[in-house]
Amino acid sequence: MKLSYYPGCTLYTKAKPLNTSLHASFRAIGAELNELAHWYCCGTTFTLARDNRMSLIAPLRILAKAQGEDSMVLVPCSICYNTLKRANYILKQDPEVLDIINEHLEESYDGNEKVVHPLEFFRDNKELIKSKLKKNLNGIKLACYYGCLLLRPQKELQFDDPESPTIFEAFVNLIGATPVDFPLKVECCGSYLVVNSPDAAIEVVYKLLRNAQGNGAEAIVTSCPLCYYNLDALQNKIKKVHAEFKEIPIFYFSQILAIALGVEEKNLGLEQNKVSPVNILREYNLL
Repeated sequence: MKLSYYPGCTLYTKAKPLNTSLHASFRAIGAELNELAHWYCCGTTFTLARDNRMSLIAPLRILAKAQGEDSMVLVPCSICYNTLKRANYILKQDPEVLDIINEHLEESYDGNEKVVHPLEFFRDNKELIKSKLKKNLNGIKLACYYGCLLLRPQKELQFDDPESPTIFEAFVNLIGATPVDFPLKVECCGSYLVVNSPDAAIEVVYKLLRNAQGNGAEAIVTSCPLCYYNLDALQNKIKKVHAEFKEIPIFYFSQILAIALGVEEKNLGLEQNKVSPVNILREYNLL
């Protein structure tokens, strides 16, 4: 099985563990991720101005490349997924805009490429994943943190219920861990507040982490590189403000999947975690 794959920029910089562990996981299930040739940045953020057609240029170029290879493209980064899927929705809904940008770029994209997140792929291929599991995760308690960009806006993304999603929890159950439901799993992590209002970001992340811990989480799993950074890297700063705070490991969903599939430790990227997950993984005999 070969799948078209769009990593996006961050998976080659700050989010290398997501890229590495995802490739290793798909190899373990007998699938190959074929990275789109000469791909471009997705544009990073999706404009709210619907008359700003320039914002659709980068996504259309990517989608046109993907269309030439396969009917679907796998997109693991929540930010890229949000940008590409929302742009694709507009292009399919508005033939005039699609024609204008196609003509401008000298492309012939038809609007029918399917943008798929790995969690959607796992949902649709449960038996394949289940048949390849090598390690028992022994019910390790994982809080599933969605953040904003996988779920909203619902009409355009159609990923899951934006208020009460379950796709992440179903994935955690599938690979043998115990999903922890917590009320703030769909709240914003503070996003780019970490750049211009770090104190505000620290308080937002503190609230999220405490909420997950208070509901029994031993670790947190996420998909978004920015969420991962905020939840992981800010914990040292949180401890300086809130002395009672106890650290909690943060994983990409692909790292946990790779562990369950028996992928070699060198392909997990755990050395990049600011809060080391080694102790909790050893406690469950996973390392």
